[in-house]
Amino acid sequence: MKLTGVEVSVDSLFKLEPNTMLAVVSDERGEIRLVKIDNRSLPEGEAILRVTASSGDQTKPQSGCYVFVEGRWVWTDPCPY
Repeated sequence: MKLTGVEVSVDSLFKLEPNTMLAVVSDERGEIRLVKIDNRSLPEGEAILRVTASSGDQTKPQSGCYVFVEGRWVWTDPCPY
């Protein structure tokens, strides 16, 4: 899967529009970039991001996946894929 997007400012984290996916990327020098993923580059109806519970996690474990369906993110637990 190939994702496309545009770099956005960190302020985008505080004014996040519904159905938005952001990626935080750190390069080999530790420089951080924030990228807003173009939803049109996402395959419809497929699991895009799977989340699994961490064995040593002290918080409430979470597992499932996000699926992009009809232009919106849908959390599914358990993940159907």
